[in-house]
Amino acid sequence: MGKNNSKILKEANKYLVLQCISSYQPITVEDIVKKTNLSRPTVINSVKELTDDHIIIKGGLAESTGGRAAALLAINSDAYYGIGVDFEFPQVRIAMANSNGEILASHHYDYPLDSSVQYITDRLSDEIARVIEESGVDRLKIEGIGIGMSGVVDKNNGLSIFIERINDWHNVDIKSILEDRLDLPVYVRNDVHLMGLVEQRFYLSAENQDFIYVGLRSGVGSAIFMKNGIYGGENGNAGFIGQMILDVSGPEGLGGPKGSLNVFASELNLIRRYRERSGNTVLAEQLPLRLENLVQLAQEGDELASSLLQEAGHYLGLALVNLARIFEIPNFVIGGCPNLEGSILLKSLQDTASELLKEHFNRLSIVPGQLLEYEYALGGCYLVFDHIFHKPRLKLQI
Repeated sequence: MGKNNSKILKEANKYLVLQCISSYQPITVEDIVKKTNLSRPTVINSVKELTDDHIIIKGGLAESTGGRAAALLAINSDAYYGIGVDFEFPQVRIAMANSNGEILASHHYDYPLDSSVQYITDRLSDEIARVIEESGVDRLKIEGIGIGMSGVVDKNNGLSIFIERINDWHNVDIKSILEDRLDLPVYVRNDVHLMGLVEQRFYLSAENQDFIYVGLRSGVGSAIFMKNGIYGGENGNAGFIGQMILDVSGPEGLGGPKGSLNVFASELNLIRRYRERSGNTVLAEQLPLRLENLVQLAQEGDELASSLLQEAGHYLGLALVNLARIFEIPNFVIGGCPNLEGSILLKSLQDTASELLKEHFNRLSIVPGQLLEYEYALGGCYLVFDHIFHKPRLKLQI
């Protein structure tokens, strides 16, 4: 039993060293010791193993302070690769990235809303195979596929339990389907959780440990980050706010019960309502297809778009108020819409939340996310990388 514990601790230490190098590269052994609080011999042994496995490399020398200059360590970008899938539906984004998070190949496509389960899974595997081929990466260096699924997931068994907007999509074993067809390990998580993970790693400082990421997508979701980690819940669906009922007398729509947040603020419902209320005054090919198109129309003076976004922002603000009071976290990042900054949607959201939380928090931060659309699938890549060392992990002292 003791031998097994020692092995687990060794793997945990090695992962922590790798995590530290990835976050602060190029970095010296001494700085790794300081940031991880591990002993110098432990760090040296981990560095040796990671170097022997060609996972890390020397990246030059640190500036000398009088003695011999210390070697700088960095991740070997060619050490391993991961495939990430952002399965929002009807939009899907796929990316191949190296161990430094650099995207080598990517693809974005849309499904028809009436697609069958068979067609969806068949095309998904074909499109992933296409990205692998276009990347030119040796398949032996691909560690797996990480897929962020909308709807309800079972992360422990790799199941997509339910996506309401897809006909007959129930308990789809997406993990087994893709593993059988592509002969690679597959890991499944909530799509917004993975978007929040990339936002945190790429665009937030180390001080921003507690925040809530809200994804404005085909359905609305959120990810709760506390103490530099994400709260996933028992099956990986924590933060499933699209189903939150905000008005029991509210309208019906896609992706949730009557009067729920999804009905008021999801991309699919906003676009549907805009098209219904536009009548014949706008040609079909000119109607907005995405939330950012609706935001652009509002910025250009379209009264219908402005009205819909004003209402959506109000209900999003109510949802944020509930989250802020439940978790006592006053920091929010709103992602999934690239032109959110300065929009009617964001202002309405901020005004509603600020008014209702002014006596609860001295400071409230609600800012648009910086994550770019082509980076959405990177969350799946990092999910793969995090499974390379899957033993219990220690935490950085930052």
